[in-house]
Formats: sequence, C-alpha cells, structure tokens
Amino acid sequence: MRIRIVILALALILANGLSAQDPTAPPFDQAEEDASFLTYRNSLLQAVADRDVDAILAKASEDITFSFGGASGQSALRAFLQVDAEQLAPEQKHEAPAMRERNWAELETVLRLGGVFNEEDAFVAPYTWVADYPSGMDPFEVLFITADGVALRDRPIRFGEVVARLSYDVVTFRNWVTGTQFVEIAMANGTTGFVHRDFARFLVDYRANFAKQEGAWKMTSFIAGD
Repeated sequence: MRIRIVILALALILANGLSAQDPTAPPFDQAEEDASFLTYRNSLLQAVADRDVDAILAKASEDITFSFGGASGQSALRAFLQVDAEQLAPEQKHEAPAMRERNWAELETVLRLGGVFNEEDAFVAPYTWVADYPSGMDPFEVLFITADGVALRDRPIRFGEVVARLSYDVVTFRNWVTGTQFVEIAMANGTTGFVHRDFARFLVDYRANFAKQEGAWKMTSFIAGD
C-alpha cells in the first residue's frame, strides 16, 4: 500500500524536530516504487535534454489537460514547447527563444522534483504540489525552497549579505524584484530577504499528472494555477 503523503510529511517533521513555527517540506520521490514509471520518466527527461518535441508528445495523452478552460491536447503542448514567434504579438516576437527555453526548463524541473503515487496509482509531480504547508497561508503566496543551504540575502543582488540559510523552508512570497532573478520572501519568524528564483517554487507553479493508458504511462496533464 502506498505511503500517504500526509503521513510522510508528518514523519519528516517529527524526525527533524521541527516546530509549527519553522515549517519545512523536504523533497521526496516515490518513482522508484514502480520500475515501469521510473523508466518512463527517464525517457521523458532524455527527450527534454534532446529538445525532442515529437518524443514528448508520444509520451503524452492525446487529450492532455493543459489549462483551466483553455487550449488542451497535444497541440497545446506542442505550442508550449515550440513557441512560434509568428503566433506572438509584434512586440513579443523577439522573446520567443527565451520563452521557449523557460518552458523546456519548467517541464524538466517538474520531472526532476520528485512526486508521489496517489490512491489510483497515478503519479503526481512535483513534490511541492502535494507537500504540506501551514494552514491559513494563501496558496498563491506559498513558496517552497527546493534546496539545502539557500542564501537569504539582504539585497536582491548576488553579493548581498547573507542573513539566513534556508533548507527546504516553506516561506511567504512578498514581491518580485523587477529586472532581477530574485524574489522577496518572508520566513515564518518574520525575517525577510531575497532568494534566487532558481531555488524557490510556488505551490501553484506547473505540475504534471501521469497515468497508465492501455498499459503505457502517459502524461495526462501539465498545468499551473490553483
């Protein structure tokens, strides 16, 4: 019987002696519990590394859910990965290459950040989507620090003074810092500062669901939002 994520989260909290005032969400990954899924995910990661759109689509459901009430299906996934400049507004056309790379990076991040099997033996990723966080927090302000020893700086620059080190902390989003890769956050104890976006992930960032269809694993959704 698969381990329920709530039980796992509680066990991790108790094991680390954490208090409710210092919430953390250490990463976890149940993929190795199913060899067929692990093989499937590894092949997806290889397709991402190769930037092979057709290989990704072959591993996705034909009716993959891609947005709430908007475009879905493999055509939407293809558009997300290819980012055709001709489909963008004139003032955005020059941004197509950067947008394309951000989208590929987002898919790779979702695949690499672990996940959990649910009661239907489908897999949900990343772990941040199913991790526990303090009740009362606004879901759109929940940020998970996804690494150990991440610098919290007093200024949104690379050489800002380090005021704390964060290790898989659950923090509150305060603001984007325009023109930088930093995000302003607040810790549970009230300490504020800036962390690099590479090490912070919103609860409502992209996540994916995977299920078996006719005996083969398929990505059935890739979606962001609440």
